[in-house]
Amino acid sequence: MHSMTSGNATVELLDLVRALLQGDALTARQWVADAYRAGVDWSGVPRPVGLMEAEMAVAAGIVELLAQRANQPAPAWAANVPPALEPVFLVRAAMTLPRLRRLCEEEGPEPLRKRKILAPPDFLTAA
Repeated sequence: MHSMTSGNATVELLDLVRALLQGDALTARQWVADAYRAGVDWSGVPRPVGLMEAEMAVAAGIVELLAQRANQPAPAWAANVPPALEPVFLVRAAMTLPRLRRLCEEEGPEPLRKRKILAPPDFLTAA
């Protein structure tokens, strides 16, 4: 499943990035729930290897967002990841629904918005 340990986190961030980019919200939410349960140290999450530019922007934005929500520092590598060249929609409906798109652009989580990753404000919060 996911290789996650508390303390020095061995988190397969790649799994989360792929789930998000494939629109697999259920897997993404489960991954986040598992990470919180495992007490992941977000500052120790290793930089993913072999990702394309947009995937890397998603990885950095998501790890910063999750670290922020856990009141932890983000891993140092995330600060050096540039924004995606084109907007990346983590909620497919935002591509076609103007109000949802505007909400994502204006009020989406800052670690995502600054990298052109569009998601609603409550993205990946436990329901």
